[in-house]
Amino acid sequence: MVEQLVETHADAGHVRFGDGVVFHVRSGEVDQDATECKCGQPEPIFQITRYREPVPQLQLSLTDVCNMGCTYCSFRDRVHADGKPVTMPLETARRAIDFYGRQVVGAGAGYGRIDFGLAGETMLVRHLHDQVQRLIEDGLAASDVAIVWSGPNVTNATLSMSDKLAATLGAPQDISIDGPRDVHDRVRFYTNDRGGTYDDVRSVLDQVLQRHPGMGVSAVLTAYCTDFARIFSHLFDEIGARNIYMKPVNARHDVDYALNAETLPVFQEGYRALVEHILAHPPQGILDRLLALSPEDYFMRFVYRVKDRTVQTYRCGAGKSGAYVDTNGNLYACAHFIGKSGWHIGHVDTGFDEEKRRHFTEMTVDTRPACQGCYARYVCGGGCHYQAVLANNDISRPDEVKCELIRFLTRLAVRLVATLQQMHPQVLAALPTPYGIDPGLATAPAETAYRPTGRLCVSDTLDIPAPIALDHAGRVRGALRPEASLGLTSRMHDGRLTLYVDSAALDIVEAVRVWLQPYGESGLTLGDLPVRGPSNSGRLLRLTRHGAEWLDTPGDRFRRVPHPEESWISAPDVALEFGPASIRATIDVRALVDAEAPVGVEAPTVGVNVLVDLRSGGTLLLARYEPFVDLPVNAEGFLELAGPEADALAGGDAGWPDGLLPLGRWTGLQPNVC
Repeated sequence: MVEQLVETHADAGHVRFGDGVVFHVRSGEVDQDATECKCGQPEPIFQITRYREPVPQLQLSLTDVCNMGCTYCSFRDRVHADGKPVTMPLETARRAIDFYGRQVVGAGAGYGRIDFGLAGETMLVRHLHDQVQRLIEDGLAASDVAIVWSGPNVTNATLSMSDKLAATLGAPQDISIDGPRDVHDRVRFYTNDRGGTYDDVRSVLDQVLQRHPGMGVSAVLTAYCTDFARIFSHLFDEIGARNIYMKPVNARHDVDYALNAETLPVFQEGYRALVEHILAHPPQGILDRLLALSPEDYFMRFVYRVKDRTVQTYRCGAGKSGAYVDTNGNLYACAHFIGKSGWHIGHVDTGFDEEKRRHFTEMTVDTRPACQGCYARYVCGGGCHYQAVLANNDISRPDEVKCELIRFLTRLAVRLVATLQQMHPQVLAALPTPYGIDPGLATAPAETAYRPTGRLCVSDTLDIPAPIALDHAGRVRGALRPEASLGLTSRMHDGRLTLYVDSAALDIVEAVRVWLQPYGESGLTLGDLPVRGPSNSGRLLRLTRHGAEWLDTPGDRFRRVPHPEESWISAPDVALEFGPASIRATIDVRALVDAEAPVGVEAPTVGVNVLVDLRSGGTLLLARYEPFVDLPVNAEGFLELAGPEADALAGGDAGWPDGLLPLGRWTGLQPNVC
């Protein structure tokens, strides 16, 4: 299937392959031997009129200095450009934070992220980090932002080689390593002819991955080595990375390591061979490797967008969201532009130059002539603006060579999805899936109150209802469907929820987590969905053979990166029986809801999800396509699942349920992916 990449016919509306596979551009559907086109229905392309991302970013370029001289580094030649200092004065950082609070997160954003540099190696100014953190907490104290994450998010790791310093690294930070030693050291080496950095980076990465298997590991792909399968295999099999991000280099066409017209065929072959390498494994091996590639990986982003029918009318947040600041206080459209002479779009003291910014904000794939007839437009979003400048010195003219690669990767993504649909549907079903929302909310703003469409309601049968089959392929995430059956029965009585998990092979279960989401006085909005989850919202209960524990959820507004280890506290208020073939737990839901409800107002429902963690990896979920289902606190009796997801599973379908719109087609917020 994957090798059949040459389409029979492609136009602005469809890509048709010789074996009957069709990709419908507007609806995002991938089907086999379709006789009826669905592009005009049931959903149009919802036009975004205002770009907003879930977590607007402030990038503080604390220093331009680096101890490495990477071949492809674009920041090295900008160190002294425009007379800017090498290190950002703290006063400039303070004014940048103040600007960010007024004009970025002050514009209705509920969350914020502040990075401590990208242009240079931020660990060289580690002594400034605590001072900058204090500036953040003071500068944003009066803002409306609910949570701010801050700290160094990217490092070359060479300044963290001691055990003490390596212990300070963790998720969501990212360490760069470009593949095997010969590949890495050719492009990533120390300054002053001190040699390659592979051995030093590897020594740190090995320590960090032992503690944080999900640590980000990134690789830049160049024309020097287009054996992407070898690079991936080194990162996955030899290093053991499980959160891998690989991306083609951004560069002018006239350098020998670039993606250009001459090297395009070998980049394409490198990606094709990578997919064939992954598919050569048995189903579990295919799933493990696909999961190890980050959803933001340059190829996997297209796979997920095709799979989930995402609409990208904008490429990213460049010039539209966030603030990217050099050591002089100049503002740029994105991190890649930081310090590039002539491309600033404002200053922290005077704000954005709205005329310059307008060139970014008004540019969508539906308004750019180069994009309007491209079948990859809603998968791509229009191409990287910075690469457009490198290729054409014009953000409105995408790099045509990169466009050809994107069209190839779109076809490759369609072929991979179609192959999984036909040959490995359990693998496809186990991949991460975005939440779905009521289609009536497609154009609703982010501030709209959220309630799930799914619900647990009192059964109208006289007998105990049949258990909900948690082992159904449509409820499994991150693992293949287990051979043993697992059923969930639930009952409400006097404000208490009792859960029964039954299986003849309960030894496959590591833990059961119960996510309870009170709606509370402040409510839950659509804008919270991309950010909130079991570990940072509501209450999370963990049930194991050792007892019941509540997650000690962080309550601080200002949170440092890396994220701290999870902390659990005993839950004596939960009655638990964890036997060899069944689990029974009773939770006082009413007490939890009453504590969160506004004074004098009874909250009748609470969000609930049950997550069964398998020892082999992966999770079985009560609600998979929504964060949770609605539970009436005052219900009495055994409960049944109702809603679009329940209807789809009852019919044996593990695909996207009817009656839910994938979050990627909602216009309220857009992801910012570099």
